[in-house]
Amino acid sequence: MTEGEKMKRKHYLVLPLALAVLLGAAGCQKQSGAPTAAAEYGSIESLVEDSGTVVHRDPYSIYALVSAKITACHFEEGDAVQEGDILYELDASDLEDQIDQAEVSLKSARQSYDQAASACADLTVRAEASGTVTTLYLHKGDFVSAGTPIAEITDRTAMTLTVPFSPDEAARITPGAAAEIIFLSYSGSVSGTVARVYDTPSALSGGREGVYVEISFKNPGALAGGETASARIGSAACMENGQAQAATSQTLYATQSGQVTSLAIDTGSAVSVGEAIMTIENDSLTGSRDSAAIAVENAEVALDQLIARREDYVLRAPADGIILTRTAREGDFASAATPLATLAEENSLGVEVSVDEIYIDKLFTGQDATVSFTDDSGQSREYSASVRRISQAGVTSGGVTNYTVELTLDDTDGLRSGMNVWVSIVTGARERCLRVPSEAVSGGVVQVQRGGKTEEVSVKTGISGGGYTEILEGLEEGDVVLLPAS
Repeated sequence: MTEGEKMKRKHYLVLPLALAVLLGAAGCQKQSGAPTAAAEYGSIESLVEDSGTVVHRDPYSIYALVSAKITACHFEEGDAVQEGDILYELDASDLEDQIDQAEVSLKSARQSYDQAASACADLTVRAEASGTVTTLYLHKGDFVSAGTPIAEITDRTAMTLTVPFSPDEAARITPGAAAEIIFLSYSGSVSGTVARVYDTPSALSGGREGVYVEISFKNPGALAGGETASARIGSAACMENGQAQAATSQTLYATQSGQVTSLAIDTGSAVSVGEAIMTIENDSLTGSRDSAAIAVENAEVALDQLIARREDYVLRAPADGIILTRTAREGDFASAATPLATLAEENSLGVEVSVDEIYIDKLFTGQDATVSFTDDSGQSREYSASVRRISQAGVTSGGVTNYTVELTLDDTDGLRSGMNVWVSIVTGARERCLRVPSEAVSGGVVQVQRGGKTEEVSVKTGISGGGYTEILEGLEEGDVVLLPAS
């Protein structure tokens, strides 16, 4: 295909506005009735040109992730929005029902776990009071059932003595009163305090009645419990002797069944309140607790996932920008993955131009370009631009394949999306090169007038543009070339 044939496919190279102007500028002259022009030095700028369209670069499509009715639409076409602004709200009633059910399931799972964890906590038996182990009923490795006695624990640091006084004397005794305790088997006495005065009299031996009074005292260190003693409170003496007892005495029982895996006490061991004294192994209980913990975790994850889906029912602006289109409004049904609107970022205007396949190899990203259009006053407005992206996939129509070229603009004032503009992309430039009118060159040959004769001269050409072709070899400045007759 010749250069001339290429020119017929798309007028990408700028032609002179008037041949007479071109010939005059080139020093054209008439000889033998044929138009001529002289080879001269000048500049050439090679261009690829065509009409283009102003578009927004990389607009956002607003679409729903779920299918639901639109309950609210907060914008109109052309509105400016900020990133995060709510554009649409969708009906989330079904989701809220699922969240409510998930919350109930989580509550139930937590209750089941608390019960299982409480049962497992009972596998460790703890002392309910401080004291000394007086009796031990089992050993490590034994199998026990819930309610099996484990040990007797007695605290002998505090003792009590309960003895009867006559009803008249008991009526004058109050809790907190000082008391004296006299042991039959020990010399001396021990000071104590009235802890309790019983409410009703009790029958005593010999047909007598007395009111029991409980006296607390500290163990002087030699009492084991069961020692016989009497007591005096002020001037009143007790009617009968009683036996000193430890103030605290408890029997520990197994709270769950299983095998004893650890036993931290022995007869005579001192224990403190809350101290772990025995551990029971029960795989069924621990397995139930672990399963309940997993159920809680799964219920929490399920609830969190449902709560996170609430955002799927609120469509927000992905960036600051302008709403270009809106295809759905309040009351419409939004289908998942179907665009509902488009948004373009501010200052995202660019130009797209379709370039013929025969010129696409001349283009590359970063090339300078000019975009122009004529406004309503008839004035031409120009904008500096550059090639941003060249499509790798062409579109074929009528035997010609075109590729979309995208341009960025240095300034967009006065431009709107959809405007038709003229695009000139600079593919090459030469300063002070030898040039002739492009129409003088045909198939690498020019007609030159020399010595009154016309002869064909083969030339080596460079770039072409603006109606001129660069001559690299074959001509010299001032050579007169023939132009085709009009």
